[in-house]
Amino acid sequence: MVVNEPLEISLKNVLDYFIVQNNEYRFVTKDFGIVSSFMRMTSELFFIHQPYKLKEGRIVYAVSGQVTLSINLIQYTAKKGDLLLLAPNSIIEIHEFTTDFEMRMMAIQNDFIQFLNKDEVLEYYIGRRENLFLPLSEKDYEMTERYFFLIWDTVHEEVFRKEVVQSLVSALLFNISYIRKRSKANNQTRHTRQEETFHRFIALVHEYCTRERNVAFYADKLCLSPRYLNTLVKNTSRQTVMEWLNQAVVIESKVLLKHSDLLVYQIADKLNFPNPSFFCKFFKKMTGMTPMEYQKS
Repeated sequence: MVVNEPLEISLKNVLDYFIVQNNEYRFVTKDFGIVSSFMRMTSELFFIHQPYKLKEGRIVYAVSGQVTLSINLIQYTAKKGDLLLLAPNSIIEIHEFTTDFEMRMMAIQNDFIQFLNKDEVLEYYIGRRENLFLPLSEKDYEMTERYFFLIWDTVHEEVFRKEVVQSLVSALLFNISYIRKRSKANNQTRHTRQEETFHRFIALVHEYCTRERNVAFYADKLCLSPRYLNTLVKNTSRQTVMEWLNQAVVIESKVLLKHSDLLVYQIADKLNFPNPSFFCKFFKKMTGMTPMEYQKS
């Protein structure tokens, strides 16, 4: 039996199955995509309260309304002028949005900008580290719009000018880097050391939760004692390390249950549970549904 991999929202599957290249609201190639109106796209791909994994990184910013979503377990509420830089392989889940919500987006394969690897924000993006949430000033928002539509106009030239698009995307990322560094210089937006450690912990949970569910493993990665890590995480988020780990495993489970043809026992094995029964009990305890019930919901 051929088993499909879990569905990733990638340029390839969007190009092949969901989106017609170069239509009114979107333009997609194998290594770059741009969407001028997320809400006007006609796609059966996205549903609220359902997690998806993004293969490529994304530059996303809201232009109207408001959306509440989770990215790798962290919940955000984004409104006009809020920009998100999403690392590759992030898991997103949209919880709710207002009727007037709208956003613009770019999807960029790592190889598309691999020659840029020195800048701090580019390390966030290329290095697959934590995601970036950045409120923009009115001036910064207007400049981001100008970059976006310059790229939008360029991709619609008769011949796809890849090098020009690469340079414009790079310029946009460098501008985001400048905005971020300026924001960090502002004491009001500077994270405490505990908050920075917590975000590093969440990034590690996202990377390793399917195979490592021991507090000591994450404490060792962060050069902390397990007791201190638990205290830090609890003080920062009001949840324990194990509660975060369990939530991460549930999200991974949901992605596999909804977007693959893996059987429950195969999912249990993939997530390193000792047996399918243990996985089913864990999933029901966390969600109130059995894995089969969730698949059919």
